[in-house]
Amino acid sequence: MRYTIVGLYFLWATAVPTLMAQTPVPDSLSLDSAIARVLATYPAVQQASRGVLASQSRVQGSRSAYYPEVKGEGSYTRVEPVPSIDIPGQGALKLFPANNYDAHVAVRQTVYDFGKRATEVEYSKSFEQTADHNVEFVQAALAFETIRSFYAILYLERSLDVQDEQITSLSRHLDVTREKVRTGSATDFEVLTTQVRVATAQSQRVDVANALEREQVRLRGLMGLPPDAPVYPAGTFAVTAPELRLDSLVTLALAQRPEVKLARDAEATAGIQRQLASLGDRPSVKVAAELGVKNGYVPDLNQARGNWNAGVQVEVPIFNGFRTRNRVAENEAAVDAARDHTQDIERRVATEVQQAMADVRASRQQMETSELQVQQAEAAVSMAEVRYDAGVITNLDVLDAQTSLEAARLVWLKARYDFVRSRFELDRALGNRVWEGQGRQ
Repeated sequence: MRYTIVGLYFLWATAVPTLMAQTPVPDSLSLDSAIARVLATYPAVQQASRGVLASQSRVQGSRSAYYPEVKGEGSYTRVEPVPSIDIPGQGALKLFPANNYDAHVAVRQTVYDFGKRATEVEYSKSFEQTADHNVEFVQAALAFETIRSFYAILYLERSLDVQDEQITSLSRHLDVTREKVRTGSATDFEVLTTQVRVATAQSQRVDVANALEREQVRLRGLMGLPPDAPVYPAGTFAVTAPELRLDSLVTLALAQRPEVKLARDAEATAGIQRQLASLGDRPSVKVAAELGVKNGYVPDLNQARGNWNAGVQVEVPIFNGFRTRNRVAENEAAVDAARDHTQDIERRVATEVQQAMADVRASRQQMETSELQVQQAEAAVSMAEVRYDAGVITNLDVLDAQTSLEAARLVWLKARYDFVRSRFELDRALGNRVWEGQGRQ
């Protein structure tokens, strides 16, 4: 299969996920549509998205502390014997009825708690932000995994084309050599040597075809396609070379990488949790009111009458067994650990950016060198064919030149593939959101 260069840039994912989930895969699969389908159908993305919904509900739940608590309460109590007082001339006077009924609506509201409720809401919000960044982390991992598989298939397909060309060329030379053996102008050794080279090329083709099939299975799995679904990626190995400025790229990566965002989220959450723990022994002021009906009022103890009450409650913790102090100390250690983790991630990201930059430089140089090697190998084949026609060299010399040309073409193809792969690895190291069409820096 032959491919032509269709441009210098790739289009990125802009399709609506639900539409992509329902759209069948075309015979010619572009990179942007592959990424969009993976992000629309892969379970890990759905799982991360549900985590966002759960965290949003948690935030709303923490805000419920700002609202009053209203509940209906009812009770019945039977008391026997009923205490009474004997009054001379009037008999026994019961102090309360034997059957006691009480039904009321109670309202309770925290008025002031020294910032506990606000800190709990902020604590819940930190999980919501973490959930958002986790979605980005999952999307980035899947997008770049799709890119790797997509371009691996392109590379292996074109490698298979080169292998087929080599086998065709060797088979043609084998026919020519056999004809020359028949006429006495070549030896059986040349035939045997050519047959060995054909067998070697066919064996190499089997390895390439197997690697291609494995990558196709991998891409189908990412896209959620059935095993028999056709996968024909269409793309080019042409991308732009970035300006490699270390300081600015590292700064960009530290601002964009989802791993760094998640580490900083964990650090911020630990800090809020420490603050919340420090408020454990702060006072709180609450108000409460009740409105209802009950019996037990004189002069008729059994008659239910309306009643209400209201009050203010102040809670001042005095001693809780050093619980607050120990929780603060525990969370101080958690904050330090989270800070160390963030610094570790930032150092790893800076290292990955530097390594990616080095790979881009090396692959670009290798690509330029391989182009020259192909040109030299093509010239060598032309010279060998002319000399062979003149009877100066043997068929084996021509095969050596053609084998060198096919090897040079494979090296050239591998160099272009490595350059594209290193360029996307730099995008990954920088945290570029390629699945949203973000431009490369």
